[in-house]
Amino acid sequence: MSQKNISITSFFKPVSQVSQSPQSTPAQTQTTASPTPPPPSPVPHVSFSPPPAPPPPPPNARDRDKIIRGSDEEDDDDLDTDDEFPDLFALPTALPAQPSAARKEAGLLGTPRAKRLAVLDLNSSPLTINTRHKFDIAALLKHAEADNANEQSHKRTAELLAQGSPTAASTRPGATEAPADGRPHDNMLAMLPGSGDGHGDKLLRAVKRAEANVEKKVWYFFDRQPDANEAAVHVHKAFPKSTATGVWSMLASDKTRSEVFEDGLPYNVECRMRNLPDEIFEWVLHEAPWEKSRRLRDEYVRLLGACSHQISRVLDEQAVLAMFQALGASERALGSAAGPRGAEPEQGGPYPEQARVPLETVLLILGATAHGANLQALTQATSILLRLGIDHIVREDQAIATAYQDALLRLVSAVSFRAWNSFCGDVSDSLYNHTQSSTLRWNAVSAIPLLHARLAELRRRLALVFVFDDPRRAYSPAAETFSIRSVIDRLEHADEFVIDRNTTDFPELLSLCELLIVAVGDGNPPPLDDDDVSPEAIRQHNAEVDELARKIKHMWSNIHEQGAAYVSRLEARSHLKDFERKLHHVIRTRPRPKEDIFGLNPTEEELDKPKQQQFMRRFLGKKEPSASTRPVATARTGGNG
Repeated sequence: MSQKNISITSFFKPVSQVSQSPQSTPAQTQTTASPTPPPPSPVPHVSFSPPPAPPPPPPNARDRDKIIRGSDEEDDDDLDTDDEFPDLFALPTALPAQPSAARKEAGLLGTPRAKRLAVLDLNSSPLTINTRHKFDIAALLKHAEADNANEQSHKRTAELLAQGSPTAASTRPGATEAPADGRPHDNMLAMLPGSGDGHGDKLLRAVKRAEANVEKKVWYFFDRQPDANEAAVHVHKAFPKSTATGVWSMLASDKTRSEVFEDGLPYNVECRMRNLPDEIFEWVLHEAPWEKSRRLRDEYVRLLGACSHQISRVLDEQAVLAMFQALGASERALGSAAGPRGAEPEQGGPYPEQARVPLETVLLILGATAHGANLQALTQATSILLRLGIDHIVREDQAIATAYQDALLRLVSAVSFRAWNSFCGDVSDSLYNHTQSSTLRWNAVSAIPLLHARLAELRRRLALVFVFDDPRRAYSPAAETFSIRSVIDRLEHADEFVIDRNTTDFPELLSLCELLIVAVGDGNPPPLDDDDVSPEAIRQHNAEVDELARKIKHMWSNIHEQGAAYVSRLEARSHLKDFERKLHHVIRTRPRPKEDIFGLNPTEEELDKPKQQQFMRRFLGKKEPSASTRPVATARTGGNG
């Protein structure tokens, strides 16, 4: 065939590419895969018939849209091929591959890769299952073993402290066995190094000085109960039906008696008739503290407060004493005498929680009946309440504290003005002879609320008695028995206010300081609005206040701060410093002026130096020219001469 007869379509056929058909033999495949290209074949003769259909692409043909590694569009490190994860695409539950046509070219309008990843994460399921446990079985077993070892260690320590120190006699040659009831310091002293060389006493003193927890004195008003969880058994008294006659016959029936009391009918009848039988009054007085119904107890107390005639005749000092005896008060709490100084044992116990309602009811009865009680009953009730104030129950229980303060206020308000001095003296004698500890005395004084002028006066009289150790001061007003000079003399001569680091009982000193602050009060300054008061009296008062402030400063400066372990020392020091500031800024009639080297603000001590003040006044003042040194003005005359 000549060159002219060749069809033009033959020029569009690929020359270097050899197509493979599915029916090609292995020989043909091997020939095709050979790296040596076949020799060029002559151009065949092509007819004008339509070209045959192109063969289907081979199975392993490369996709034109597939991302090529190392290209500029994607990072090589972020792309994974099928060869690296062959099983990922074989999973039947895998998501179908997105069409490659959806992938956009990188450009200005393309979505960033981080944005595409964030959108992909939002489509993931939130119900992920965390198969990692916070604690495994081995860790839990290890914690349990540590807890058991710690508990066993505490038990062994408690047993050793309970049975003393059995190794003291065996470890030290020639040592004697410590007593079983000795203190832990004495038992542990034998095991300290160097205790056998004659330095045992020094070591023991060092251990005692290092004690952080100082045991404060505790005093209980009630006897120790056999079982603190059970209230005392009370025997109810039979109602006197024989006296329930006339208008009081409504109380004769046992079935309706409680309902009649709760309705308030006996209270209304008593307010009009004033003829309640004494036997019914005694029965209500006996049953009111032990009644379980709150409403019925309140009606009993209100009825007792309305019986003015029965209060003065029936509710005497013996009846008041019997009410506290029924509550379980100890004999030492109700008695007036105390043992020797410092020999007050820690007897009794805290009042049971279930038995505090009767105590609150008794306090309410004393407050409701105070207006009609005689002087002896008022004195007895106030003396017992002051001893009850030593117990911490009046500060721990809010209901009892409220009833206690209200009862004290009503009792002191019911005392007549003429009997006030004798009342304060008798109450003070009872508390003064009952205890000798300053800590317990301060507990009683601090329990008195500042709700009335009489309570503040009673509080100050008791403080003066305890500071000066003189019970006679309570029979007179505080203004007549107190002076700043007497306090200064007391601080100089009393051994209780001498501070020594080794021998001073700082809790007792702290209580004495509290009592001293209450005893000083406002300092009884001279009235400034009185024309009869001379400036010399005011100057003398301020000088005594300054002297007392120097004494107080000397006291707290001798208390050395040794850390938070010695709480009583820190408290005593801080209270004395506050008392010194009170003396300077409150008790003094005017603030103390600041000292000036030029004498412009002189103190009271410098007022007796008129010569120095006059000299400084002349020195600082403007000097006026005298007649002899004044220049003479000469008149200028005219003319040449």
